[in-house]
Amino acid sequence: MTERSQKEVFLESEGDAWYARNQDHLRGPGQDIVLATLQEIGVSPTSVLEIGCANGYRVARICDRFAARGFGIEPSSQAVADGRSRYPSLSLEIGTADRLPFADGQFDLVIFGFCLYLVDPRLHLRCVAEADRVLADGGVLAIYDFIEPVPYHNRYSHLEGVRSYKMEFSRYFLASPAYRLLRRNMSVPAPQPDHSVGVDFLSKNLSAAFPPNPFV
Repeated sequence: MTERSQKEVFLESEGDAWYARNQDHLRGPGQDIVLATLQEIGVSPTSVLEIGCANGYRVARICDRFAARGFGIEPSSQAVADGRSRYPSLSLEIGTADRLPFADGQFDLVIFGFCLYLVDPRLHLRCVAEADRVLADGGVLAIYDFIEPVPYHNRYSHLEGVRSYKMEFSRYFLASPAYRLLRRNMSVPAPQPDHSVGVDFLSKNLSAAFPPNPFV
């Protein structure tokens, strides 16, 4: 399956199938690792975007906690419809991470919500560029996903011909001097190989990334 066709599969059917399998869990009252870590590091966002937001449950919690404006983008039309009904104060759109319908620097918090492992590698750099574009300088990026020490792929168990891709996704951003790691929290204390899930919080400071020449 080509990279573009995998994107289409999630927009056309598998996004809705994923939401149907997981929606009861998403509505649960359990503690959210992204919100918990956000509170730990003392960041108070005012404008939040979650990429891969499902029905917007996480964005809604964050906005309630910080009185922020909430936005989300999600390939499942069913999830977006549910979210628009449940959380009318949120602005939720159908779409994918490689093409964000938002303005440059619009958000001071951007979250990847457990979705990058389902993005084909040929779109990774587009997704990185788009997230960086919409994140304001001085803002914070959260990546909630698998955190594996080496890149590799698995067969996607729910649909033939689709793959999942695992790596340490924060490395894409940390290659830039504009980003630094603020905090990493794992979902379980001692994660097993192929099941290491956690959240990385990164700060963006482009204005200080390239100081004056230190050699003159």
